[in-house]
Amino acid sequence: MRQALKILHLAGYAAYLAGVFLVRPFPLALVFLLGKFLGWLCFFVLPKRRRLAVDNMRSALGITRDEATTLARAHFMTLGANVLSMLKIAGMSDAAIGRHITLEIAPEIPQGTNPKGWVGVLSHMGNWEIVGRLTKLFPQFRFGAIYQQLANGHVNRHLTETRARMGVTLFDRQEGFWNSVAFLESGGVLGVLVDQYAGNSGTWMPFFGRLTSTSTLAAALAHRVGVDLVPVIVTTTGLARWHVTIGHPLDKGNSPEATTIQINVELERQISTTPADWLWAHDRWKTARFGFLLSGANRRIVYPPRFRTQNLAPFRILVRSVDDPAEARLSVPAVQAIKRGRPDAQVTIVTAENLAEFWKSIAEVDGVIPFAPRENIFQAAKKIAAAGPFDVGILLPGTRRAAMEMTFAGVTARLGTPARPGLCYWGNSPGAKDPAPTGAERYRRIAEAAGATVSSGFA
Repeated sequence: MRQALKILHLAGYAAYLAGVFLVRPFPLALVFLLGKFLGWLCFFVLPKRRRLAVDNMRSALGITRDEATTLARAHFMTLGANVLSMLKIAGMSDAAIGRHITLEIAPEIPQGTNPKGWVGVLSHMGNWEIVGRLTKLFPQFRFGAIYQQLANGHVNRHLTETRARMGVTLFDRQEGFWNSVAFLESGGVLGVLVDQYAGNSGTWMPFFGRLTSTSTLAAALAHRVGVDLVPVIVTTTGLARWHVTIGHPLDKGNSPEATTIQINVELERQISTTPADWLWAHDRWKTARFGFLLSGANRRIVYPPRFRTQNLAPFRILVRSVDDPAEARLSVPAVQAIKRGRPDAQVTIVTAENLAEFWKSIAEVDGVIPFAPRENIFQAAKKIAAAGPFDVGILLPGTRRAAMEMTFAGVTARLGTPARPGLCYWGNSPGAKDPAPTGAERYRRIAEAAGATVSSGFA
């Protein structure tokens, strides 16, 4: 397996170098147009990424599916143009690149002979590789950046060496942040990407109204050193044309979390202004495989001032009920724990129609999808799909039918404890010794695997 991965990385590196070599002889405008065509092609041949972009746009921007599909096509084309242009720019002189860029810098940014350092707030907007040329574009500053190593070590080494030659001082996240702090204290400008999903280590806060894991690193560095946070924005303005803005410093609150809220507000403004420029195909609101509820891991949630949790976009959870009435009653504490698992949880139960009234009587249940005994898997799946989309599905019964209902309904993130191997969902709860627990123990394990805090009185 390791050998196969090495071969795959070498093949990826060879493809990357081939792309750089092939675009080098052509004018940047032609490369931009070719990238636009390739992006248009990718819109059709990458359905999973297309659906992710469309769903993200619909939720974040509040637009219809048709509007989101049109915008997603424009996004793929812009992204393709910018990515291919990045390969071309790597071999261009600073003077040649400068003819394709306009620059703007806010008057508040200090620019003396020894200007004070600041933290650059970066995102995947436009041709973000231009940020690597900031030392040449703004020679009054010493630029550095915190980076995370790419999985492909060959490509990672090539990119880091290229950026180092451009005068950018690089700091590996895995090596800690003391060198970054020293760089800032000496008057350097440190760029930090702020727009990616931060995983289990992040702080949860609203972004376009949806809770997501967010890194507070940029704000923490600014607070630690006592420097400004400054947005650095690259937008696509035309055919192989980009505008670089070093904006007004952001307001800093009394904590890194409060400052990160301001970063998100600024990022929302940037994206809403030029939505085709941002990386919508990144899973910014990712649903984790396990622990997607937040109470079990005691994850920190921070809201903007005067924010009401009722205004959060719902995290839609579909729970497939067991069909036996006695078992359904045993599963109620698990469903209640799931509902309490995060403040934006919206729980919908899909159940046999003889249990519909029972589930409607449970206060923590927000909706019920009943199906009749005569309805087959496909009919039940059609009902589920019509009531969706759902962020995640939780299967209480360990049956093939329950798993297939969600599969055919398009609920791609699913969690359950199968009664036998081969069922098409994630599998057992982490650390479960018995692969097929029964009764209340099954439901407790599933709820805990989802990230819920189950009370000690669960039975």
